[in-house]
Amino acid sequence: TTTLTVTNGVSADSTFSCKVSSTEWNIVDEKTLITLNVFAVVFEDKTVLTAQEQTITCSMTGLSETATVVWNNPTGSVITSTQDDYTIDVGALSAGAQDSILTIGRVSADSTFSCKVSSTEWNIVDEKTLITLNVFAVVFEDKTVLTAQEQTITCTMTGLSETATVVWNNPTGSVITSTQDDYTIDVGTKDDAGAQNSVLTIGTIKLAALPTTGTFTCVVTSG
Repeated sequence: TTTLTVTNGVSADSTFSCKVSSTEWNIVDEKTLITLNVFAVVFEDKTVLTAQEQTITCSMTGLSETATVVWNNPTGSVITSTQDDYTIDVGALSAGAQDSILTIGRVSADSTFSCKVSSTEWNIVDEKTLITLNVFAVVFEDKTVLTAQEQTITCTMTGLSETATVVWNNPTGSVITSTQDDYTIDVGTKDDAGAQNSVLTIGTIKLAALPTTGTFTCVVTSG
């Protein structure tokens, strides 16, 4: 018996050949074709906001029949769609691929979920893939202010591993830039504790033009 071990570098179904020569049997380069069918599980870690529903996806390729997928929570317990704050879409097979999606109502801290795949076609049981959700939070405070004084509003982000991108919108929904009259933006940078403060300064001219109540929006992108 001769064995070829393929450690990496095969990303698609491939056919190898084994050529045998034997003086005893009077054969030269007797060729046998051997097909290696490739199956893959693909995932992506995410950086997410605590206040929003989140989804994570376990993507499988190289299938000819639907795989069985089990999701586990950060403590290792099996998740079911009957549990509060979880929804599972196991996914259907399409063009050899299957996406299983776990929807999570709320995550308050960095968490690692696992996607376990079983396939009779590939003779695998509970092949586990770990998927990490890195969580950050955005904190703000409503203010009652005087129009005769310059005012600042702050968008505070915590739990960051890198500086986030921040965009401020005015009450009409338009993007504010620091080149606009009577607005100043300090986007801020992440500190050693993983926090970042973005500060919007609004001058008296803009304040005087606001209605009784004006809602500004801090739009944060991270990861």
